[in-house]
Amino acid sequence: MSVGNTPSSYDIALDLTGFTGEIEHAAGDMTVAANAGVTIGELNTLLAKAGQRLPFEVRNPATATVGGSVASNAPGRRQSSTGGIRDWVIGMQIVLADGTVTKSGGRVVKNVQGYEMHRLHTGAYGTLGVVSQAAFKLLPLPLEQQTVIAWFDDIESAQEVGMAFVNGLFVPEAISLVSGSLAAATVEAAGESVSDSDTWVLLVRLGGGVRSIERQVNEVVGAVGSGGATGYAVLSDTAATAAWAKLDETESAAEISVRMNARTSDTLKASQSIVAGSQDEQSDVSTICELGFGALTVLSDSTEEKTAQTFVNSVVTSVMNNNGTYVIEKCPLVVKQQMDVFSDVGSALDLMRRIKSQYDPTNTLNPGRFAGKI
Repeated sequence: MSVGNTPSSYDIALDLTGFTGEIEHAAGDMTVAANAGVTIGELNTLLAKAGQRLPFEVRNPATATVGGSVASNAPGRRQSSTGGIRDWVIGMQIVLADGTVTKSGGRVVKNVQGYEMHRLHTGAYGTLGVVSQAAFKLLPLPLEQQTVIAWFDDIESAQEVGMAFVNGLFVPEAISLVSGSLAAATVEAAGESVSDSDTWVLLVRLGGGVRSIERQVNEVVGAVGSGGATGYAVLSDTAATAAWAKLDETESAAEISVRMNARTSDTLKASQSIVAGSQDEQSDVSTICELGFGALTVLSDSTEEKTAQTFVNSVVTSVMNNNGTYVIEKCPLVVKQQMDVFSDVGSALDLMRRIKSQYDPTNTLNPGRFAGKI
């Protein structure tokens, strides 16, 4: 709900969290269809009974719904290995602004044909139609999962080791580089301890068969040991869950959250400049860099208007200087009212406006919320 520009008008709030119904799981076809109000956590719990899972992750799956996740194309840490939501939606039911119910795609992969209009609605933040149902292609659950955490006292070593995994012989399920106060907090959440709060943390999640996991863990441990890590641990399932959850909790609790997308090398440069700038200003700033797919999340607890505006401007400047695009996911209202929280989409804006006019000619759905104040 926090993402997006302030609406240009407001009349009625439509809440679909109660719209659940039956989940249609075709285990043999490895597909599932669910109504908008079903939570991602509930859906994955059901799928796990058949040894399957949604290929994507979202933050706070216990409360994140199918409709909200699809409409926002919600990011997740598994994108480096399996991709995002848009890659796995095979069908969708949409309610247009005039009440017309439309469908796109299908519920079985081999039956999907025609234009994939459901991709247009994925990430449109409900400005083109209300997502009432979505169908997804599924993946099998990995036989084993293991998380390795490592901490470093210099960012260059952490980045070098992390990128070695990205370009290595196997693909980690997720790999995140964490800086700022969140780094030490993540180590503590995992049941470990660091003596220096000025640290950088690598979280590497691995998945596969038993022998494959053993080999991957050995390679990761060897790499962090020879790469200058000041400490590392192979986490139990409970500790791993706590460590990854710490990232989600901090993102949800932050007063300011800015997400950058660019090449990984550029996100790393931006992270370094933002961290260095926050040290000069003595601000409590943390960053999470998803090394596998070039995404950087910058977090701050600043609530004072002037400080928040200055911080957001500095982050945006750093993003632009490093060839990235951004979405200001959370910030004080007074800051949001003075800018577009989505980065400039260039010449695509005219096309986006025409699509909006075609789908919602009366500008009924989330007016002003999307990029370019559409």
